[in-house]
Amino acid sequence: MDNRTSMLLFIGLVVLFAFTFVFGLDALTMESLKYGVIALIGYLVCIGFSLFQRSLLKKEGGAMALWFYSYSIVIGIIFVWYLTRCGTAFGLW
Repeated sequence: MDNRTSMLLFIGLVVLFAFTFVFGLDALTMESLKYGVIALIGYLVCIGFSLFQRSLLKKEGGAMALWFYSYSIVIGIIFVWYLTRCGTAFGLW
């Protein structure tokens, strides 16, 4: 995979994260379970696809592998924040 395709994919994942984050904030403020499930699926897709793409690029020696790995770490941190906020909102802890 060339760098141009990797960059477009990375930009697409950033846009997906933006929509996921907005759905997550709406789920927390409006207490909408539907938006919460959409946000949960969005976070999992962002993390899973970025780690998968990183492994493919690392095997090929692509320069964007570090970017996808950094993206998955940042999304993972935000995902843990989202899960703790959902747990607090639903009274799980």
